[in-house]
Amino acid sequence: RRGGNWYDSAPGVRVAVRFYYSPTRKFLNLGFLICRTVILEERDKSPYEPYNLGPSNKALNQPKEVKLSWECSDPDGNPLTYDIYFDTNPNPTTKISTNHSGKTLNRSNLSYGTTYYWKVVAKNSKGTATEGPVWRFSTQGIDLSSYKPPIVLPPMVLVEKGSFTMGDTWGEGGGVAHTVAFTYNFYIGKYETAFDEYDIFCEDTLRSKPDDQGWERGQRPAINISWWDAIAYCNWLSEREGLPVAYRLKGDLAEGQLLNANGNVTTDITKVVGYRLPTEAEWEYAARGGKKSRGYKYSGSDNEDNVAWYNSNSGSRTQEVGKKAPNELGIYDMSGNVWEWCSDWYDRGYYSKSPTANPYNSTTGSNRVIRGGSCYDGASNTRVAARSSSTPTNTRYALGFRIARTEP
Repeated sequence: RRGGNWYDSAPGVRVAVRFYYSPTRKFLNLGFLICRTVILEERDKSPYEPYNLGPSNKALNQPKEVKLSWECSDPDGNPLTYDIYFDTNPNPTTKISTNHSGKTLNRSNLSYGTTYYWKVVAKNSKGTATEGPVWRFSTQGIDLSSYKPPIVLPPMVLVEKGSFTMGDTWGEGGGVAHTVAFTYNFYIGKYETAFDEYDIFCEDTLRSKPDDQGWERGQRPAINISWWDAIAYCNWLSEREGLPVAYRLKGDLAEGQLLNANGNVTTDITKVVGYRLPTEAEWEYAARGGKKSRGYKYSGSDNEDNVAWYNSNSGSRTQEVGKKAPNELGIYDMSGNVWEWCSDWYDRGYYSKSPTANPYNSTTGSNRVIRGGSCYDGASNTRVAARSSSTPTNTRYALGFRIARTEP
């Protein structure tokens, strides 16, 4: 019994005081209050918005048969079903599946050269629904099953897995020296991507061609290329080769993130199948000559004039790729000519404290890594340890890229 009574003194009515009686006891100052447990019905939360679509939003050159895919979940763990809308209207109204239980749906007999729009409405078992965004993709303009596009794949060099000391090993400025190991082999472009290659991409996707600064195009490295432009080229190249794309493009959900073979976002570079930009660690390992490295300060030599186009020998303009000597792996122009985009976000702290195996900085920031120096820079910026960064939207007259790919 608790609470005291009119017969007790003040200490006996304190909230902490306890007494007891036999349950058969009756007394003139002993009574009771009633209570009841209140059963609250838990509020039903809406399903999360569908995401992680496939094909990627705004994907080009899709075949006549595609597998629509998405991810979705419910915050309360309730089972979900889906209504899928799909047609050629920017706001699709044709419901092609109702109460669909899976997260994939095949579409066949699509028309060539057509843009399709689709969306998914997620519904939980309690009747609450969430409508996803409208996504779109375009089918290839012609039947490519019997057509070989006029594209010659850029030559690539195999870089065998191994370990190396990344960073400033000469005490001349650069990233903090630290050990990095690769558990996988990868390919990297033998040359910087040239205008001849990039211009085909622009023509095929109806993009404006970047300015060449009046220096002519051809086999000079493509310049005035943003990071977003470079990854769009990588995805286009993957699609032309029938490979899963490596990136979510600008404007997509999770834009800029890497994708695995199933089209899901990943930070594990070994799971990325398509063409992509090299990670910063891959770039430096390849520039140093990989397992064949002789410890040169520049990519292939301790004499910058042998391997690099920089401000003292370039005439302050880009030069055709492959005109200087290659490095130990047979890769050209990793010192000088143009700065080259990498996949990673730029972060000083991550660089020195990154994982020792297969590092890739996927954390968001304001700048992406660029490496290699350029025809406008002094020799110190063309060292294999020198690093810099730029906003991913930036386009510059000495900024280009080379492609990479994880070995299958």
